[in-house]
Amino acid sequence: MGRLTFVFHAPRDARTRHSGFSLFELIVVLMIVAITSGLAAPGIKSGWRAREVRTGTRSLAAVMRGLRERAVRRGVEQELVLEADGQTFSWSDGKDAVLPGGATITAIRGGWRDQDGRVRVVFYPNGGSSGISLIVGQQDGDSLRFGLRVDPMLGSVVIQDATT
Repeated sequence: MGRLTFVFHAPRDARTRHSGFSLFELIVVLMIVAITSGLAAPGIKSGWRAREVRTGTRSLAAVMRGLRERAVRRGVEQELVLEADGQTFSWSDGKDAVLPGGATITAIRGGWRDQDGRVRVVFYPNGGSSGISLIVGQQDGDSLRFGLRVDPMLGSVVIQDATT
């Protein structure tokens, strides 16, 4: 008669039987994600505020350049008015704009000052201007700042890093 053979299979490892993660592993991963995001959040916030200052500086410079070009093209003086709040500005066509949330004009040198705190800059048909220099920075006084300078002779608008 033939031989009877028995084949024994070793029990499978518990992990191969049940796929997935244990509750402990999930908690550890979630804690690592929470700690990492907590460390990254201030950097993201700072980057966002820096972006607002850059955007505000560029938009104000674009308006100034547009007013200079319009004064030359139309042959009529164009005026930019910077409000005393440091965030709102308007120009000759009755249009106005506001700097993004975190940006504000922190210092102004030059221009024509009104009694109510407004500062005016005039762009002349010959390409010149009344001239102004200002600093755009963050409302909370953080270190990121940009300088905007309008040359009185040429009317050119230059953006400079004023962080130092």
